[in-house]
Amino acid sequence: MDASGLESFQIGLILTLSLVTTLASYVFLVVFPVPRNVTLSALMEVTIGLLLMFSRNIYGFVTIAVLMGVSNSFFSSVIIIQKDFVRKDYSVMMTLTSIFSIVGVGSFYLSSVVGVNKLLALMTSALILNVVVSSRLKYKEPRESMRDLFNSMKTVGKTLFSVSFFSVLRKVLTGSYIPLILLSSFPDYSPQEISLYLALSRIPLISFLYFGHRTNNKAFLVLSVVELLLFLALSSFYKFSLYLFLALILLINAGGYLRAPVTEETVVKMMNFSTKLSAFFNLIDMMFSSLASTLFAFLIELDLYYVIFLLTGFSSFLSSLMIYRIMTRESKS
Repeated sequence: MDASGLESFQIGLILTLSLVTTLASYVFLVVFPVPRNVTLSALMEVTIGLLLMFSRNIYGFVTIAVLMGVSNSFFSSVIIIQKDFVRKDYSVMMTLTSIFSIVGVGSFYLSSVVGVNKLLALMTSALILNVVVSSRLKYKEPRESMRDLFNSMKTVGKTLFSVSFFSVLRKVLTGSYIPLILLSSFPDYSPQEISLYLALSRIPLISFLYFGHRTNNKAFLVLSVVELLLFLALSSFYKFSLYLFLALILLINAGGYLRAPVTEETVVKMMNFSTKLSAFFNLIDMMFSSLASTLFAFLIELDLYYVIFLLTGFSSFLSSLMIYRIMTRESKS
């Protein structure tokens, strides 16, 4: 979007639109089951790829934001395929996701060599393959009533609500806003260069995700404290150097990746692999994410980057403390 001439504030609002659309889609999924959600999501991703090839303007990006929001919500039903997962399976799944994410971010650098359209054509071809794979998945989508949802809410609703509330700032920052903050803070670097540096800085994280299933309760708590200290350092030194910024983000993500498989397993098990409960709490998560994204967009417009890092650091620490308490309780029982 930056390379296509959009301003930072416009980019922030479009990112927020995607989150709002995801939120609205989760409302639909809570009430109505949609068969073969994963396949529909894959088809929408192909459409997004085609739009990126032929309509890179503000109207095209708005359309893409809407499609991306719907696609993200539909894909959340993948939770029903994870019933037989053990902790190491979460590490493997998240490691593969990270690898493809790095390839996606880093590939943008190639657009300066081969051109954007050729790069997008290659990626869209890969998305078509994803449609084929998704359509061949064999799984049974359970029928769940609203009564089932209410019964589940009575047992785990308050805990999941609190975890979602405090974890959302970190998710929005690392998932969407780090590239935008880098572009705003270091204008001497092109979007392609920043894309390359981001990809390179994330490569070492793959091993942290893979070995995350070995993280025990004590290590989880220590990593959470260290992450808070790193966010405090980032709030003070984020403009000192691009490489220092990337190094601090690398360390923050390393700790987060070591905790990620444990956190994923804990939350998914609390949901009891219920697609309706998953959709409901993803809905809550998107509501918080939309608010957080809007807040970040205005803070960036006011150049209050250090406030973003301070808020994110403390909220992420509180979320980790809640997960730690759940893990400790489960290990005792």
